Amino acid sequence: MKLISHPTSRELRLMVQCLELYYRQARSQKDIAKALDVSAATVSRLLKRAMDEGFVRVELDLPRTEALETALAQAYGLREAVVIVAGGRGDLKAELGAAAALHFEKLARNGMKIGLSCGFTLYQTIRALRERRFRDFSLYPLSGESTLKLVDLFPNTLVGMMAAKYRPQVRAYALPVQHLLSLREIERERKRLLRDAEIRGIFEAAQNVDIALTGIGLIAENTPGFCSLAESYGVSVKKLRQLGVVGEINYQPFDAEGRIVDRSELRLLSHRVLSVEGDRLQALAKRDDRSVIAIAGGRGKVDAVRGALRGRFVNVLVTDEDCARGLLGR
Repeated sequence: MKLISHPTSRELRLMVQCLELYYRQARSQKDIAKALDVSAATVSRLLKRAMDEGFVRVELDLPRTEALETALAQAYGLREAVVIVAGGRGDLKAELGAAAALHFEKLARNGMKIGLSCGFTLYQTIRALRERRFRDFSLYPLSGESTLKLVDLFPNTLVGMMAAKYRPQVRAYALPVQHLLSLREIERERKRLLRDAEIRGIFEAAQNVDIALTGIGLIAENTPGFCSLAESYGVSVKKLRQLGVVGEINYQPFDAEGRIVDRSELRLLSHRVLSVEGDRLQALAKRDDRSVIAIAGGRGKVDAVRGALRGRFVNVLVTDEDCARGLLGR
């Protein structure tokens, strides 16, 4: 195990000089190296070390619409809404991810337990996180994976990505893969797994995280994630719609009023071997000391996001202007 050393007095002095020249005087790393009589590689290393040690705080000033944020929070009983301005400035999911990363970094503290769901927007959130060092920081998947045939941005994968941002002092955990074709097998396997004290401890911790980060999935053709997984279990998008499903959160399908759709056709999808289910997300979202943050946007996701908000699965929403206006009927 590699021990983390504190900067020496000389390193600290050089670090401060590098910060002054780089950030306040906007000088290049090459110029700084000449001025301080060190190599360019040393300057790069010191600037990165300063970031890791927390000497530099980066704040993105993404345009936001405060009136929409206030209206959304009031209309849906949210603790907070973050609404970024629409306008085709780039990839929407990347922009939502950047806004969600900034919000998360304002909340994250040493000693916290973080839970991750799945999806591309959450992937973009993790990409946008800056590298930091936390003490006693733990990451948990909110669900185990579901198939050996379909590879996607599952919770275990995203936990590994996030751990890479915060290593070496972060602890990251995984939940087992499910590849079962009957509810009887699932229930039998769940009982077997939970007899293992280590797996049981991970699963219990995942249900009581300080911050949960999740996407909201819509029901549409050619959609990765939940819909593709449903197809692999023989449930088409058409069938999901016939059953009243408008969206899903952590593989929990819900209807337009935010009620979990607990139908026999869907139980192989929603009753996972080990997964934080909808009622547990609702319980976390009710607590003042817990944050359940959903990241989702775009006109196409209005119905899915509205259902998730009506179901009170989350207490913070990161979205864009188009989705927010749709949610408010504007």
